[in-house]
Amino acid sequence: MTISPAAVKKQMAVFLGQPEERLADQAALAGLVHESFVLIQLVMDLQEEFGARLVQDDLRDVKTVGELVSVILRASQRP
Repeated sequence: MTISPAAVKKQMAVFLGQPEERLADQAALAGLVHESFVLIQLVMDLQEEFGARLVQDDLRDVKTVGELVSVILRASQRP
């Protein structure tokens, strides 16, 4: 199954209750998600929605929407 960056952003927008326009690739996740628990819930939601399985190292340097989208896309392609 091929997943588009737009599909990941759409799911993020729904989860966060934000317009997709706020989810530019360079947008800082810290500006959109003010509590780390909500960020964890977002990642869990994206994993479930797109069949991605992430490990802690996958998320270590993720700071922007674009970086998170890239991580989800890569993880969804793993066997």
